[in-house]
Amino acid sequence: MEHRWSVRKPQCCPVVVDTPRQGRVAAKLQDIGIGGMFIETDAITLPLNTPVNVAFTLPREHYRENFRLPAMIVRHAPTGAGVMFLDIEVDTLRALRRALYDPLNPERELEAATSSIADGDLIRLPRAANG
Repeated sequence: MEHRWSVRKPQCCPVVVDTPRQGRVAAKLQDIGIGGMFIETDAITLPLNTPVNVAFTLPREHYRENFRLPAMIVRHAPTGAGVMFLDIEVDTLRALRRALYDPLNPERELEAATSSIADGDLIRLPRAANG
């Protein structure tokens, strides 16, 4: 049964997996979504249900976004492991979503938000009740 709650995107970048027993393990990101990632670990086997921290950098249009997320190993494959993110803070979740799915750069994001607010698109005031 499929448990993912977001679309995975192919990515290729280094990942450092910090494990309690094996220490830091170098891996390679294959795909990633809001809920987790698949990493290539070559000959290293990461035990199922092991809590880990994963550190990686996702490229953006004009900068890079760095992440260090708590996770758990949830799947094995011959070439790597499936990792599920755990307890991601709201700001980190927003940054991850932006890095994965939003093609805009930060200046255009701010400009778009500011123009929408200035145009009144995002502001809806309730009408005062007449008594």
